[in-house]
Amino acid sequence: MENIGFHSTLDFNGRKFSIHTGGTETQNRIQSEVFQEGKYINSRQVDISTRQFENEEAHNEFLKTLARDLHQEMLEEINMLFYVQTKIKPLKQYLPHYKLASVFYARSFLPEAIDNFLQAIALSDDFVPAYVRLGVCYLVSGQHDKAAKILAKAIALKSDFPDLYNYYGLALTFTHNYRTAIGVLQKVIAVKPDFNEAHFNLGVALFLSTLDESAIEERVIVPSRVVRYLRILRSLERYKESEWQDAFQSLEETINRKKLSEILPALQQIQIKLIVRQKINVLIESFYLKFMYGGRELTLGELELYEGRFRNHLEANKKFADYWNALGILHIIQCRIYYLKAFEEIEKAVSLNDNYKEAKQNLELIRNNKKGFLILLRAILK
Repeated sequence: MENIGFHSTLDFNGRKFSIHTGGTETQNRIQSEVFQEGKYINSRQVDISTRQFENEEAHNEFLKTLARDLHQEMLEEINMLFYVQTKIKPLKQYLPHYKLASVFYARSFLPEAIDNFLQAIALSDDFVPAYVRLGVCYLVSGQHDKAAKILAKAIALKSDFPDLYNYYGLALTFTHNYRTAIGVLQKVIAVKPDFNEAHFNLGVALFLSTLDESAIEERVIVPSRVVRYLRILRSLERYKESEWQDAFQSLEETINRKKLSEILPALQQIQIKLIVRQKINVLIESFYLKFMYGGRELTLGELELYEGRFRNHLEANKKFADYWNALGILHIIQCRIYYLKAFEEIEKAVSLNDNYKEAKQNLELIRNNKKGFLILLRAILK
């Protein structure tokens, strides 16, 4: 089987991205990756079907189609996000900025995510979710002082969110405020005793608080608490993938070498990786932004694609009200498209037979209410 590949470049106000999509049969998947000046941003993949083909040429054509579709999907989404950003920039409503920032964050476009979270906060300074996600963006992008400050503001607004305290404890650890970090993480664990990631972070903070910074090259023994919770994390079902097992194994090997200059960055790297693991599902936000600010009406095919994605997330979201609300809105949009399709078809009937009284009456009724669905949807999504 031949290798397949598609390549594109995008430029948004000096931010240059390259998108590479391809794969081979040995990889058993087609993967599309986004880079900025050689730095990995994000990726998406589809598994290669095991279906049988009459010949190799048909198989290759199938794989090319898969890769082409995935590549186009990535391009369209990135273009849509940056287009929407230009459309909502002047808006004085915080939710569009928050939704766009959340999608940017989920796709690892961190500068754009930060800008839009800041805008959401400027428009609604008591909206805690924006503070929390902004704090995580700062942590992941290495802006630890800013992360500590913004997460402290979030805690001042709302203090009953264990993940928030864990993030804050981590930010304090990264800014060398170990005593305060230890107190924050102990508070998390008191509220949620089975919060293993917080236990691990507490162990790291306790370890770092005992170090002499001048002894960076000394051989050290990492406390058993850190090693114990590292192994507990490794045993959890959510970390069973080979990517995680390899990362934990690499950290254990680094710890066993007892070289502090290697241990410190390795610990921080795994702590950040544990944060990034908590992916957010932005399907609803993406759908909202594309419909409201995408610059054109969604086609029936696009709506069916979104509906399929919603159905794929049913088990994970069936207890969440916003999932069913978004699915209902999608179906209203589908109804409007069928409504417009009906208008065209009845209009065709009248053009073929101007004496068709029933069709002319139907056409007039539909024409009088043609804008109704769109007005309804924009009122719902405002």
